Amino acid sequence: MANNDEAWAIALAIGIQSDRTTQNATIAALSGTLDETDGFVLGDKNSGDAESGITVPNIQQIVREVTAVSGSFTEQADAFLRAFTSGLAITIPMQGNGATATPSVGEAIPLAGVDVLHQVAGLVGANGGANAEYDYTPILLTPKYATVKLWIADLSFIFTGCICESTVMSFTPGGSALATFNLAVGSHDPSADFADGVTFPVVTYGTMTSLANPVVEGVAHLWGQTRGFEELSVTITNEIQTFGDSNIASTGERQSQTKRIFTVDARMYLETADSDFEYQQLVNTSAPTDDLSFQIGTAQTGSGVINAFKVEVNNLQPKDLKYDRTGTAAVAILSGAKATSTAAQGEFTLTYN
Repeated sequence: MANNDEAWAIALAIGIQSDRTTQNATIAALSGTLDETDGFVLGDKNSGDAESGITVPNIQQIVREVTAVSGSFTEQADAFLRAFTSGLAITIPMQGNGATATPSVGEAIPLAGVDVLHQVAGLVGANGGANAEYDYTPILLTPKYATVKLWIADLSFIFTGCICESTVMSFTPGGSALATFNLAVGSHDPSADFADGVTFPVVTYGTMTSLANPVVEGVAHLWGQTRGFEELSVTITNEIQTFGDSNIASTGERQSQTKRIFTVDARMYLETADSDFEYQQLVNTSAPTDDLSFQIGTAQTGSGVINAFKVEVNNLQPKDLKYDRTGTAAVAILSGAKATSTAAQGEFTLTYN
């Protein structure tokens, strides 16, 4: 008997849209031999589904139920309204773009797909100082939306109007910094956005496969004082609400972002010189003024590979504090500590350097 199994393969590309509903035609049309400049993103092997870093979404029916067959409990087929997609995500190692020229303005911008992921997470990028530096700060009130093309075996799916509901950046000492982008999908039209029998693209991922991401070690972690952390993550949460809109094709619904918040969860070692720092921050009746910041890898100021980044969570306000121990050391556990600012875009910065 012939083996008719379809061979497994998966890839994802993403590109920014001009507005909330207009599909990125370039991403939608991708095929053939492609590379990281086309918006492809390589996931982390130890995350997602099938060792791909990609969490394959659930595609569900939205229906109108039909009355059971008269005189029985037998179900009739529901009336199909639209397809609903949930659970799409990708986890990537955080790393530089691998540029090796003498650092100068504009050289530190991340690869194309990574840059788009940061934008739909709620961050806008700009060149920094004279050295290689690219700074992401919060977008104001007009969020960015993207088109995602997902290949699975000989199938392809196009998802339009994607935005990150949440982005989790986790930092594991002695290991990698990983960013997980959880994407809310605006629309998927089965008649136009799905294809069968496609030739899986030949993708060259370039720097994403050839450059090892910086290890979380020797970190100059500062929050009021310099000390180490056992665990630390930064979460960007975008509050997305859905409303009916008769003008929206294929769904009849629109998404609207109504809030964004940056939070920190951490397990940090207490510093003898100021062991009550976390508690005093928690009970402080004044607005917070201390910033949590740290550098992963060495910022490139001479000639060499650009492969480092800095995280700055400004005016951190603790919300929940608990004490524990690691070995014989006392630790403070923060849950949901909030970044704040009195000026727009001042609460957070992610710098590739």
